[in-house]
Amino acid sequence: MKPNESSKYNPLRLRWSTTLVVFCVAAAGANELRADDITVSGPLYGVQYWRQTNTYHLDKFVYVMDGAELHIEPGTVIKGLPGTAAETAALIVTRGGKIFAEGTRTQPIIFTAEDDDVTDPEFLDTFERGLWGGVVLMGRAPINTAIDTDGNTADPKYDVFEGLPDLEVDGQPVHRFGGGDPHDSSGVLRYVSIRRAGVTFLPNKELNGLSLAGVGDGTTIEYVEVYAAADDGFEFFGGTVNTKYLVSAFNDDDAFDADQGHNGKHQFWFAIQEPGKKDNGGELNGEPNEVNAGNDPVANYQIWNATWIGAGADSSGNRGFTIRVYAAPRVYNSIITDFGGVAMRITDEKAGQYVASGLMQFRENLWFGFNADPIWADDYAAVFFQDGSYSNRVVDPQLRGISRQPDGGLDPRPSPGSPAWEPSTVLPPDDGFFTPVDYRGAFGPNDLWISGWTFLSQRGFVRVEAAPPHLSIEIDAERRIHIRFPTVAGFTYRVQAAETLAVDGWQDVGQPLTGTGAEVSFSEPVSGSHRFYRVMAE
Repeated sequence: MKPNESSKYNPLRLRWSTTLVVFCVAAAGANELRADDITVSGPLYGVQYWRQTNTYHLDKFVYVMDGAELHIEPGTVIKGLPGTAAETAALIVTRGGKIFAEGTRTQPIIFTAEDDDVTDPEFLDTFERGLWGGVVLMGRAPINTAIDTDGNTADPKYDVFEGLPDLEVDGQPVHRFGGGDPHDSSGVLRYVSIRRAGVTFLPNKELNGLSLAGVGDGTTIEYVEVYAAADDGFEFFGGTVNTKYLVSAFNDDDAFDADQGHNGKHQFWFAIQEPGKKDNGGELNGEPNEVNAGNDPVANYQIWNATWIGAGADSSGNRGFTIRVYAAPRVYNSIITDFGGVAMRITDEKAGQYVASGLMQFRENLWFGFNADPIWADDYAAVFFQDGSYSNRVVDPQLRGISRQPDGGLDPRPSPGSPAWEPSTVLPPDDGFFTPVDYRGAFGPNDLWISGWTFLSQRGFVRVEAAPPHLSIEIDAERRIHIRFPTVAGFTYRVQAAETLAVDGWQDVGQPLTGTGAEVSFSEPVSGSHRFYRVMAE
């Protein structure tokens, strides 16, 4: 758009989930951005930038090598070429490599299959899975036990990613993870949607939607969706990484899986499963079943404010949690509902000992809609329901809507009057990471945070309540530009400006604006031959 000084534009109808870039007082002959299809394969070195104007096609395994950085702009689409087993496409961030995939609520970064058309959410079948490999982050944070014999005797321990060979590329073992640095950083994933992934190499050896292997707590993982993976949505192999706002939707096996002494902090997880493909809401292991050594660190991670929706009460074999060998998870203020099997199964005394010692904790959770009576499968799990001090209640959380079809009926917020809103007796630690909320489940009353940026929202599963806003742009006779737009409560808006469209060129103009539902206005003097503006909603 190239406005004259006295022009006033007709309002542009935009979704609130769209990042706006306004070309203001542009000089004649401005360069046009060119979109390219770029195929990427093999190792990546140095500092790489992937632009939203291009589509990137992963050919087999693409490795972000030790010392390399991959920066991905908001709105970028990355597609995995089809293949089988080790010939599949996957993005693997190796130990020492970093990824900065920083999307926004209005422009998420999308990883999907080569055959997908991201402009048409109905292009592929609703639950079509396993069309490419997935995304793997490998770090140097501790693991407690390795299947690899050499890795298990090393100090610090390392392992080789399940089902893959101990391959070296240019002298670097690219499939190893683990180490001695709990604060290791693999970069940032924010507002990322990973779709249609998952490949099996061997029985129980797979690529998941997002695999986090030995990833440290210097890494930022928040607002990440895995949709329709052919195995687990998210799997943690040891490490200390912390996460917030994760979405595991309609994945084949477990919504969330943990193993090898994972220790991290997690809040605001959402999972939903469907009858055709499902297993556990959470498969929580402390060590690989093949080893059973009882090594430190014990898997004693925290999960606060999660909402797990199973595959429906008629889906047999669909459990809330299966907990095994030396696992001691802590789950608080969460909702677990609509599963066809039992709520919790603790398979062995190696995990059961942590119930007796108090290291494993399930407190202040709401459980409902299990096709089993009693809802636990063993005496270990029974303690959490029979001992009133844990405050686990079998009661309807009164979610506003559960739907596994794209009919706009999915709204996992509890209804007014739900027991989820009764203040909990336990609160998240005040440590700078957790958000201090006292309700149960992943959603506040006015915070349907899965709306807008997820494929669940794009495909039409999620209830839409906010109408698309209008935007008006005006340059007055005093050479001032005025940008006006309505806001949505719960969002923060930032006006940014740049002299070029370089990825690092954007700067905030003025203070962030808090959405109230009313229209806001921004203005400043026109300067220079051209200037770019954008409004970001977060």
